[in-house]
Amino acid sequence: MTIRSLNRWQASAGHFSFSLALGLAIFTLFRFIWYPGALFPLGGAGKLLFLVVGIDVVLGPLLTLIVFHPKKKSLIWDLAVIVAVQLGALGYGVWVMAQSRPVYLVGAIDRYELVTANNIHPDELAAAAQPEWKSLSWFGPVVVGTKAPDNPTERIDQALAALNGGPDLAQLPRYFVPLSAIADKLVEKSRPLADYETIAREHITELRRWLKANGIDESSVAVLPLKARLGVGAVLIDRNTAIPLRTATFDGYATPNSGPADNAEPTR
Repeated sequence: MTIRSLNRWQASAGHFSFSLALGLAIFTLFRFIWYPGALFPLGGAGKLLFLVVGIDVVLGPLLTLIVFHPKKKSLIWDLAVIVAVQLGALGYGVWVMAQSRPVYLVGAIDRYELVTANNIHPDELAAAAQPEWKSLSWFGPVVVGTKAPDNPTERIDQALAALNGGPDLAQLPRYFVPLSAIADKLVEKSRPLADYETIAREHITELRRWLKANGIDESSVAVLPLKARLGVGAVLIDRNTAIPLRTATFDGYATPNSGPADNAEPTR
């Protein structure tokens, strides 16, 4: 079978199958590796992913359907141009997504912050204290802690720079520390699941179901806010180590008097 032995519908269907497989591979990378669980909606990944995958899956096969004719002399050239345009658009979209991929989940004072690749200046990576922090992860966010400078003058200068639109502590690898160095402070600021029962009932029910399924006692976990690009979510942490176990979309800062939290289903 050759290309010219196909009709336009068969050619378009074949192109669609290839594009769909490619789109699913990109979706899997984006949804389950770069933006696992609630990081996907909180990080604002949905619209960009829909645009990139939508163009890949729809535009290429549609153009093939329009221009394909087995007796057309320029058929091979036309198809080559379509594939080149499609791959170029897809490549650019993936590059944009890669620049905004989550690279760190930073424990900071009373919360976690989701930090993306484009939040980190390349020069800052060289100042990181540990080798594994000197490069940006391609396989999901790395969990670290951060600590304010010991020098009072440096601490004030950094705070003022952040207030004036500069990077805050979570975006400066020079201030990164192992999570264990600040775990006690994070745990101290955390709250039990029961605190959110009246404001995020569906979330808490789902989280308790998850805890039970994994044999984890509720008394051994707690909740911290999760600050991300599109708002505030929550992180379920181990109450001894402050290690993140699961993320959710309800507001981790919410209190019983602040009204109902987001009702979206919590995800890992």
